[in-house]
Amino acid sequence: MKTNSHQTKWWVDALLLSAFFISFLLDLTGVGVHQWLGIAIGIVAGYHLLAHWSWVKAVTGRIARTTWQAHLYYVVDAGIALGFLGILLSGLAISTWFNPASISAAWRELHVDVSIITLALVVFKIAVHWRWIVSVARKYVFAPGNPKPASHPGYPGNTVAPRLQPAPVVAGRRDFLKLMGVVGVASLISLTSALDPIDNTGSASDSQSLSSDSQSYTGSASSGCSVLCPRGCSYPGHCRRYTDSNGNGRCDYGECA
Repeated sequence: MKTNSHQTKWWVDALLLSAFFISFLLDLTGVGVHQWLGIAIGIVAGYHLLAHWSWVKAVTGRIARTTWQAHLYYVVDAGIALGFLGILLSGLAISTWFNPASISAAWRELHVDVSIITLALVVFKIAVHWRWIVSVARKYVFAPGNPKPASHPGYPGNTVAPRLQPAPVVAGRRDFLKLMGVVGVASLISLTSALDPIDNTGSASDSQSLSSDSQSYTGSASSGCSVLCPRGCSYPGHCRRYTDSNGNGRCDYGECA
């Protein structure tokens, strides 16, 4: 039963982490999938919290006299829980389900900022729990078949079969570097997607090269035309920065300014 518990927690955590990374790739998933993925992440995060609720209650009841390590885990977990809650609420507020045209840009920035902070806390949590992650993965999740019989004096001549004992799992520095390397690359890709800036200044050369594109969806051109994004996204689009303040069905960043 303990083995199954470790396996279940490991797979739930892996699923939650993978979905969280993918949620940052809004240009890949699109708005619709992103929104439903956020709901799924909230449900799985809630299950994760319930699965560790006994630990939460135990530490909360003796928070004043527990170890500094337990304090650290408690604060990080609390921050992650609040972060996921903030992501869920702000995500619902700017979702297409609740008329996002009336939502200010501040809500969108809050959603991105809380997501980045939560991601940083998740990476830190992985770093402090890396031994458990590696050990469970090697011992239970990716274990190669049945364990071999341990050496036993007189075996196989002895009529008493030896007890099956799995080989001890030793997690070393190399395992830590591999784990954090994979997590680091995934985090970097997620942050790059989340922080992908839109050039709010626009150089003269960029404006000239995009002037022909802007005419197709603005209907007019001027000598001072400056287009910040030539993709021509239309609602709901696939861009996390889509905004349509004048309600003409075209992204403001793709119109002449």
